[in-house]
Amino acid sequence: MARAKKSNREATLDSLRNEALKIRRNVWRALKAAGSGHMGGSLSAAEFLAALYFYHLKIRPDEPDWPDRDRFILSKGHANAALGAVLAQAGFIEDAVLDQFYAYESLFGMHPDIKMAGVEMSTGGLGHGLSIGLGMALGARLQKKKFRTIVMIGDGELQEGSNWEAAMAAAHQKVSNLTAILDYNKVQQSGHVSDMMALEPVANKWSAFGWAVREVDGHDMDQVVSALDDLPYEKDKPSMIIAHTVKGKGVSFAEDTHLWHNNMVPDDVYEKALAELGEPA
Repeated sequence: MARAKKSNREATLDSLRNEALKIRRNVWRALKAAGSGHMGGSLSAAEFLAALYFYHLKIRPDEPDWPDRDRFILSKGHANAALGAVLAQAGFIEDAVLDQFYAYESLFGMHPDIKMAGVEMSTGGLGHGLSIGLGMALGARLQKKKFRTIVMIGDGELQEGSNWEAAMAAAHQKVSNLTAILDYNKVQQSGHVSDMMALEPVANKWSAFGWAVREVDGHDMDQVVSALDDLPYEKDKPSMIIAHTVKGKGVSFAEDTHLWHNNMVPDDVYEKALAELGEPA
């Protein structure tokens, strides 16, 4: 008996899962080219980046400055290897740029550079992305534009007070065209977030600040897509997606440890990572 034809949704989810896997492979490729880099938080963000760039965002890779495009800010700028990977896969930059990661005079560095096509904000100084995203969302309102702004923040970054100032202001301004995604992998540079400065009850905190909140498994593409489909969650409120993820997702030795927040990538590490991701070195 012939296998039943996949539904459009199932085919879409499979395609997005494949793009997420490519992001993880390309993260390691870029880090190998540089010899080191931030892999932990890059790998945890792959599913949401794939769903944003290949499903949700209104963008034109061949016209990166299109005025009506949706804006995406990677506030957790240490995950720039993942942003570069998805920008290359989506066609904003040439694939060869991935092999120039952290190279002399390359625009593809450890942190996002606004001079590179598809990058909306230079980040890496943690805690600033949400404030800039709020400004972009308010700018859309003033210009009577329909573009949306999405900001991905890190859990370690969320310890910065500027995030909470932006959260309070966004709720006051009722910017329903602003979404924040918390990549909640629960590990930061020096250890587990709960040991450094606990965030819990993080969902309740965002709700108390006036945001509409949803929690999802950030590696379950079905949940990721549904969370994006349902935006905005409430009228006149900014939306917060708390994505429960795993630091270093996809490569066993890098998962759930601060030791692979940032590390060296010699040949043997690179080969082992690609082998675990299902691609021969």
